[in-house]
Amino acid sequence: MTEETKINHIISVLKDMDVDGYTMQYILEQVGMEEQMLRQLVMQADNVYLRDLIKEKVEWLGIQD
Repeated sequence: MTEETKINHIISVLKDMDVDGYTMQYILEQVGMEEQMLRQLVMQADNVYLRDLIKEKVEWLGIQD
């Protein structure tokens, strides 16, 4: 089985499971990829979306300016 075939199989299984965000996060933790994935997503995120996420996190933590 080629790497591409394995990847497509994993994607198919995840779609069939209708995997949610918490489950996907757990999978990333288990394969040791959570921090790398976070970094990739942050670095590729739209600036406006990223700003809004940071603002939401600051408010959630109750951090004052």
